[in-house]
Amino acid sequence: MYLDYFGLKENPFSIAPNPDFLFMSERHKEALAHLTFGLGETGGFVLLTGEVGTGKTTVSRALLKQVPDNTQVALVLNPSLTELELLATVCDELKIDYNHDNFTLKNFGDVIRQRLLENHWNGGNTMLLIDEAQHLSVEVLEQLRLLTNFETDTRKLLRVVLIGQPELQQKLKQPELRQLAQRITARYHLLPLTINEVEAYIRHRLMVAGCQRPLFPTAVVNHVFKAAEGIPRVINLLCDRALLATFARDQMQVDKSALEQAIQETALSEPEKSVNTNYLYVGAVLGCLALALVFLYQQWPRSQPEVAVDNAVVEAPLEPVVAKQEPKVTFADVAPAISSNQDQLQEWQELRKSNTLPGNSWQLLLRAWGYDVVSAQANCKLVPSLDLKCLSLSGGERILRGINLPAVVELEDGGTYFYAVIRHWGPKVELWIGDRSLMVTERWLKRRWNGEFQILWQPPRGYDGILKQGSQGDAVYWLDQSLSLLHGQRPRRTYIFDGELSRQVQRFQQQQSLNADGIAGVFTLLRLNEQIYVDQPRLLELN
Repeated sequence: MYLDYFGLKENPFSIAPNPDFLFMSERHKEALAHLTFGLGETGGFVLLTGEVGTGKTTVSRALLKQVPDNTQVALVLNPSLTELELLATVCDELKIDYNHDNFTLKNFGDVIRQRLLENHWNGGNTMLLIDEAQHLSVEVLEQLRLLTNFETDTRKLLRVVLIGQPELQQKLKQPELRQLAQRITARYHLLPLTINEVEAYIRHRLMVAGCQRPLFPTAVVNHVFKAAEGIPRVINLLCDRALLATFARDQMQVDKSALEQAIQETALSEPEKSVNTNYLYVGAVLGCLALALVFLYQQWPRSQPEVAVDNAVVEAPLEPVVAKQEPKVTFADVAPAISSNQDQLQEWQELRKSNTLPGNSWQLLLRAWGYDVVSAQANCKLVPSLDLKCLSLSGGERILRGINLPAVVELEDGGTYFYAVIRHWGPKVELWIGDRSLMVTERWLKRRWNGEFQILWQPPRGYDGILKQGSQGDAVYWLDQSLSLLHGQRPRRTYIFDGELSRQVQRFQQQQSLNADGIAGVFTLLRLNEQIYVDQPRLLELN
């Protein structure tokens, strides 16, 4: 309707996935690089997650364009399948003939294995890409793992790409899928666009559609970013409606009034009473936290650290940056290095000054968990979308070593306060500061650290602060599954925390030298995670 009016050849903000409008932000490029690397010569699983509309399909299309001609690709776009249906779909995609009337899991496995070998013998590869993978059942995911058992002496014969919403990350943390989780060679969580990327995104789509003049002033773009929260699909909806409103008003540029109308029409505006509702919500959360604090003191032997949800400093959106490589080792030991070499002293001073805000350290801590994000978005507001939680504790070395997770700490040296990540604790302590990895002595660290730290951890789905007799829900089910696995028992598959489950918790607490009260608080769950999630980062080096 408005195309001729604005001099457009086609609709610039259609939600149809037109490859002509492909826009690869820094985040999309990073995701593509991670997936490409993970699909290297050895094969295995790679994982791409993100909220609805963040551009996962964009990345997957770009990935498919890079697939070599000698790679046969099987696409599964409807993952709500049984095990047999999945294998039949794989056979259909790989053009494998089979008897539709009489086939078993073994028969499917045999013919698929034969095709994988044929592709390998012919110098080719085979890739399976599954979209909306959060809908895959545990049984189907396990069947996928079995398919990746087909291998030569040097590599897997099948590469599997799982693309899905954040719930997929949570599903893969289930104890029965731990073997599959260990085979994920690369994972990336796709974040929304930054404010600068939103402006570039809108400009790019208008230019492709034939418009060379700015239709969205900067002030309006900022409003689009806020309303759409950086999600490309929502940006398209808003901009399309805003252009229509501008056309109806006989104007040549979108103004805030037209955008507000678009927000109303796309039902993105908040109700007037939302503020009061938020206060009630915050009050409820604080009440839960207060109850949690009481029980946390009972969970850890002797002196108990104070526990609070982290309120990390949130940086303003910055220009997109490419994620840095792993920190580099520069000094064998900071203490003697900075006292004997003027050049290294200067480098040390600059390193401290460039890390006085926590963004870089949170970026590094998230990287230790397998997520690459820019420092501007690396904070505790992000982690719930990754199914993680922030936790602030105190208690110094003893508590941190007991938790056995890397942590963000604030250090003070020469009057300068700066942030770092305690990554490993062995004979010496490995610190990640910016793009550097430094080995320091315990004595050096303790002189500069007040004992407070912040960690990331993986609470079970539905966890609301404490699990005890009478609790119900998914978190209780996970607790029963996890303890049964550790104790070599058959899971009862219960959603109710009863006396038997309390005794199982007590048994585990006794094994871990915790306060054996039968209540699964934070410290009990942290120890349980250490036993269950073999791929989570650890502070202490394994012998």
